[in-house]
Amino acid sequence: MRNNDFILNPALYGLPTKDELKSYRIWDSHYHGFYATNTPIKQHDAMLHYVERMGVERIISVDIGGTLAQPLTPMAHDPAQLDILKKYQERVLGIIPIDPGFPEESIKKMDQWIANGPCIGIKYVGGNKLGVTCNEPQNDAIISHARKLNAVVYIHTWIKVGGDPRWPGGGNLPGESAPWDVVELAKRFPDMQLICGHAGGDWELAIRTVRGQENVMFEFSGADPHSGSVDLAVKELGIDRLVWGGHGPSRSFSTEFSKVLDADLSHKERMKIFGENYRKLCKPVFDRKGWTLKV
Repeated sequence: MRNNDFILNPALYGLPTKDELKSYRIWDSHYHGFYATNTPIKQHDAMLHYVERMGVERIISVDIGGTLAQPLTPMAHDPAQLDILKKYQERVLGIIPIDPGFPEESIKKMDQWIANGPCIGIKYVGGNKLGVTCNEPQNDAIISHARKLNAVVYIHTWIKVGGDPRWPGGGNLPGESAPWDVVELAKRFPDMQLICGHAGGDWELAIRTVRGQENVMFEFSGADPHSGSVDLAVKELGIDRLVWGGHGPSRSFSTEFSKVLDADLSHKERMKIFGENYRKLCKPVFDRKGWTLKV
């Protein structure tokens, strides 16, 4: 027996059983199983053991097609990634990283991987070569094209204290967006739902920042687990604006589950955060592709 196959009864410890977890219909909207390593497919194969053990219904990779849009040409299809996306469409989906410093190249990449490929959305990563955050004008063409494709839009955000004098956001990397950048972009595209990722790295500040912009959704993956964080988000934003991601393998499913399971929520409300809200968000791109989706 392998160590990670150690068997115990979770119910005896006040923890949800696998069947209970499966009843939430969990969609991991932030899966790093294909992260750029020397052997990304082997890493994904290893991760699937835990995806299955924790009762996760579907995983959405945020690393498909490379880490950034290429400065001259869109990233070529990776045959191994394509094979997995096609073979396991019922379990594995993908969104592609883009680079707002290169909008034309990013749009070509979106056509390649979303319009004419198996992916469902785009991701703004935590920094880029030219230091372009998501609120700058170069993004309008990208978001307009995402709207045309009904694509999901995920934006990495963080609030790092730094600078001289020090201030929240002053330590962000060049091109690393903060929640207020997402709000500025969302105001220009009020008919687009945008995901503010990682709870901004500081959930108390980020929740208050995005509160008034109703087309900004909020995601907790990767941010440190703090009791009460999801409760505050539900109170200030409403249950329908929250989505969930696991951020594995750099975060554990147990850590990320705990954020939602710790909150004072009903089973139905947890179902919304764990997957239903995300499924509603990506239903238009499923319809465009002719795929069936039970929300």
